Amino acid sequence: MLRILIISFCLISIRRLHAQNACKDSLMQYEFVYFKNTNDSLKQGILIKKINYYLQHNNLDEAVLKEIKRVTIKSIPTARLKENFLWNAAVIAYLNSDINYARFYLAEFEAFKKDSSLEFQLLSVFINKYDDTSSTGKQIRQLSLKDSLFTCLACFKEVATYSKKHLNFYLLSSTILPGSGSLMNGYAFKGLVSLALTAGSVYAVIRLLDYGLYVNAALWGSGLGLKFYTGNIKLTETLFYKSETRQKIKLASTCELNVKKVLEKYPISLRVQ
Repeated sequence: MLRILIISFCLISIRRLHAQNACKDSLMQYEFVYFKNTNDSLKQGILIKKINYYLQHNNLDEAVLKEIKRVTIKSIPTARLKENFLWNAAVIAYLNSDINYARFYLAEFEAFKKDSSLEFQLLSVFINKYDDTSSTGKQIRQLSLKDSLFTCLACFKEVATYSKKHLNFYLLSSTILPGSGSLMNGYAFKGLVSLALTAGSVYAVIRLLDYGLYVNAALWGSGLGLKFYTGNIKLTETLFYKSETRQKIKLASTCELNVKKVLEKYPISLRVQ
């Protein structure tokens, strides 16, 4: 029985290795033909075939995006190839978080195709969700007329426009009571350390004065004591913005769950020939 399992495992491994090698060989063949060819239109067609080969094997990572960036759009031989290429390029750039390229390819697709489909509107919302909040909000409202599910995408604006308020209050609090600003930002340990260091410096200065060591007290107070005190205020500001970023990430995570819910009902598909 063990022998059979080992043989089966070996056969599966060989098949996988063969498939991987076959894939690499095919990609190398496309690249070889590309460099041997001198006709620009044919070269672009070969690149698009190579990209489609990646897509047929469910490869949507950075390697595909690099191939996409090699394509000269104006040299694509047919209108159908150009349309599908621009759409796939926008989707793949978005999936790889290359928003500038995603926006560029989508704009090129819109200019070429004049698409007004729900799928196009949805991709446009996803690509521009944190940048053009006014246009995105308008598109979301239009989509919501077709299905109320799309209203959940209004969370994009909340993420894009969120900012923590009352920084000066936190700074004033740390000025009056060192460490309190850090505590209010949700960093209890750092707040307690700031309070302990500042309080310790004050105590050290008082003790030095009690012993008549006025120069030492002045040096300690203007040196370490002042450093701990001002450092506590600067730390409060740093933690304020860190807390703001943390809240933004939390809001964005909730928003991505909404995106997943929408895509389950309205998936955005690639156009592979």
